[in-house]
Amino acid sequence: MTDRPSNTRKTKRAFWLAGLAALVLSPATQAATGYDNGPFVKDIRPLLEKHCFKCHNAEKQKGGIDLTRFTNDEAVLREFKLWRRVVEQVTSQEMPPNDDTGFTQQHGTIVINGIKRTLAELESDHPKFLDPGPALIRRLSRSEYNNVLRDLTWVDLDFAATLGFPQDTTGSAFENIAAALSVPPASLEKYFAGADLVLAKLFGDADLSPEARKEADKKLDGKIRQAREKFFAGLPEQPEHEAVAQFIARFARRAWRRPVVPAETAPLVKFYDASVAKGESSREALRKALRPIFVAPEFLFRIEEDRTPKNQAAGSKAGAPISEVELASRLSFFLWSSIPDEELLAAAEQKQLAKPEVLATQVKRMLADPKARSLTDAMLMRWLGAEKVNDARPNTEFFPTFNNELKRAMREEVRAFCNNLRTEDRPVLDLLASDYTFVNADLAKHYGLAEVKGKEPQRVALKPEDNRGGVLGMGAVLASTSHTFRTSPSQRGRWVLDVLFGTPPPPPPANAGLFKDEKREKEPKDFREKLAQHAHDSNCAGCHRKMDPLGFALDNYNAVGQWRPTSADLDTHGELPTGERFTGAGELRKVLWERRGEFLRNLIGQTLTFALGRDLDYYDEGQISRVKTAMEKDGDRFSALILGVVNSYPFQHRRNAEPDAARRTAGN
Repeated sequence: MTDRPSNTRKTKRAFWLAGLAALVLSPATQAATGYDNGPFVKDIRPLLEKHCFKCHNAEKQKGGIDLTRFTNDEAVLREFKLWRRVVEQVTSQEMPPNDDTGFTQQHGTIVINGIKRTLAELESDHPKFLDPGPALIRRLSRSEYNNVLRDLTWVDLDFAATLGFPQDTTGSAFENIAAALSVPPASLEKYFAGADLVLAKLFGDADLSPEARKEADKKLDGKIRQAREKFFAGLPEQPEHEAVAQFIARFARRAWRRPVVPAETAPLVKFYDASVAKGESSREALRKALRPIFVAPEFLFRIEEDRTPKNQAAGSKAGAPISEVELASRLSFFLWSSIPDEELLAAAEQKQLAKPEVLATQVKRMLADPKARSLTDAMLMRWLGAEKVNDARPNTEFFPTFNNELKRAMREEVRAFCNNLRTEDRPVLDLLASDYTFVNADLAKHYGLAEVKGKEPQRVALKPEDNRGGVLGMGAVLASTSHTFRTSPSQRGRWVLDVLFGTPPPPPPANAGLFKDEKREKEPKDFREKLAQHAHDSNCAGCHRKMDPLGFALDNYNAVGQWRPTSADLDTHGELPTGERFTGAGELRKVLWERRGEFLRNLIGQTLTFALGRDLDYYDEGQISRVKTAMEKDGDRFSALILGVVNSYPFQHRRNAEPDAARRTAGN
């Protein structure tokens, strides 16, 4: 057991925490402060020069950090995440690493308060932070490509997998981040193959003779037959020329997500006319006319126009409002990962969508649509890492019931829970703590809950003695953060810091996980003590002090998420560097609940990242604060989160593209 802090330690910690609670300058005062004589330059940099530059300079860069390059407040703002880590480490007394630097508690208070005052400016309403971010041209991701083809043609098929599209690689949790959506040359051929595949589903195999095609049509799958009926609805077998031209124009409008003019569709109609002139059937001619639509840049990319804001100052990063048609597209890809439906596109074309009441109505309508399940699959499931349970390390040698069916049930628990947040418009804080979850028969038995029947997840009420509630009690999270035969407190603690709060510890050193074999005066009595000895390594201590207490508090859950009662061999107490103590998952939830404001900021940031298709930057911090304030007024409900993001400045504005930005974004 860790010794309880002495009175001296308590006094020291209280002093530092008091520094954290000190008042910061108001936004109005901050806005008037110059970058070159703000709190950082006046109060903080002199202390850094004296106590920190020795290790954190351009040559040494201990921990990969060079503090000498920060010469004014603006530089600090631009790398606000780094400076939040500095505040965290100075507060927990991880930095400076020893007492011989002459760095006193008073110095620490000055550094903490000065950085907090500097960073507070990010949440001000100053126009210099109204920046929608870089202009993007975004390729359709794999899932978006599938969804768009489904909604255009009613053919529901994993086209990307069938055609062998490569996975969209990204440094973030989401596959729709523009920077990762390059277009390798090999993919261009696959897009043509995709056009041929979807057209074959609608028109039949072009390589078959008319007679053979008729025979094949008799054996059509029922879903494909229904898709054809919907696709060709209103178009006779032998249509007039004008009817075909109108059909092509309507289809191009939906596929390209905007109004089209006759000059754009005229070449497609000519394809049709030329084929008919050669004696081909109307349907075969129409197939050839539609093929270019599926491979046009307007289909494969989300393209928006540059607009110069009125009265824009030189060098300003402010953006101009996007068009209502572009807003409809942003909205549909955010909520549905697909194209606008007819109602949404019509509202945009009629110049109604930008009206706040119309926009709010459309958002709520779209959230109620089954297509909004993509918010769960494309955003929430990926953020929480629920799909990782498929590759979780615990195996059936040690846990015989941990089979593929149970993994599926764990995955579906998370999916059903997240979908319920949307459909019931629940507070998003249910993710931290809830009195319900969704289990099927197998998972209920695994958790020791009352009997549930069936393979599909069902909502069940939880009692305190069930020891569940929120994502921390879900098997998908617990199993995917475990080792083959035991739990991993470090992995579980890292998951809490990274996923729930967006404050991941730095990458581990190359030898992480290797315990030293040197002889000790006292051999560790259990894994916890062994891990504690390992964590005393100066390369490991800082991160393990934050991660391990969180993970050990969850140790009542075994490697596959089953509850095991506390015993003499199970120590679930923990103490964070900031002083909070807890024992077990229940008390940990209470500690995390006290930090729910940080959790909300992270969830808003994740949602904004997904909606914008880019990583966030310092100028987005004020937007997160505005969304958080709006959510708090509406009970932190799911719809308030979505409406807050939709109404945010970067969602409704666009910065002009820099020279060659389009080419770079497209990955050419």
